[in-house]
Amino acid sequence: MAIPFCFAAYLCSQGNIRPYDGLMYEKESSYNLIQVIERNEVRYLLLNEGQGIHSVHDPNSIYTGGSWDYFLVAPFFNPPPYKVSHMHNLLIIGLAAGTVSNQYTQIYGNIPITGIEIDADIIDIGNKYFDMDKPNLSAIPADGRLYLNYLSDKYSGIVVDAYRLPYIPWHLTTKEFFLETKSLLSPTGVLAINVGRTNTDRRLVDALSATLLSVFPTVHVIDVPDTFNSILVATNTTTSANNLQQNLSSLGQNVHALLPLMLAKTINNLVPTQPSDMIFTDDRAPVEHLTDSILLNYLLGSATDKNFTAGPEL
Repeated sequence: MAIPFCFAAYLCSQGNIRPYDGLMYEKESSYNLIQVIERNEVRYLLLNEGQGIHSVHDPNSIYTGGSWDYFLVAPFFNPPPYKVSHMHNLLIIGLAAGTVSNQYTQIYGNIPITGIEIDADIIDIGNKYFDMDKPNLSAIPADGRLYLNYLSDKYSGIVVDAYRLPYIPWHLTTKEFFLETKSLLSPTGVLAINVGRTNTDRRLVDALSATLLSVFPTVHVIDVPDTFNSILVATNTTTSANNLQQNLSSLGQNVHALLPLMLAKTINNLVPTQPSDMIFTDDRAPVEHLTDSILLNYLLGSATDKNFTAGPEL
């Protein structure tokens, strides 16, 4: 969900747009219309209406300019001194074509990464077109929540990148789901999720923050600049946003250059967690109602939202 919500709204009003310059692959899978686009050597994964770029692969850089980059800093909300070597393994729910797994491998080394992606065809495409076939990655075609029952490791980090407005799997938003993920985290483990919003409607961000806070002691919110995305980071212990600056100061020299850059960007884009009386549960998770309302507000909304720019663009 790196391209913002505005593109989804535009397509809902204009109809599908399927032909793209640089289209190199297209397939209708059991779950999605899958398209791979290449522009200036950079490959992009689009699904269905094309309302979002779901993965990016640039052979010359792991920096995307989008939401994926902010997942890299999630472990550094832990108390200082947190080091790259403290990151032992990662679980990704919503692997897509492996942008996050490739970035984590570059930044943290060949740590074991388990990636769950419901669409097996996307995994195949990730291996073929997005350099996803790294030996440290186990890519599993399965439902992201169901497969948690087969996992027993304790993870340093869990990334959930499966919310794509207006299509959000409600069963990955509930208190019970977050309790299940918490049980798989190490004592210093973190959970990071990518959530859509508009510039004036943050109800989904606030509801998910409140739901996370019903399970985790601390939640941090990062507004990804020039997008309609926020990254929420829940920590397994009580943490402070000040930890980011202290960990940045103690990083040392032998780290990938993208890591201090993204720590600095994250520090500059933190926003306060806002209260919400909406907590999603397995018994009541009106996610579709809420996203429909956000979409309607956007279509009827202000120039502030309409002029909000995108992240990575085709």
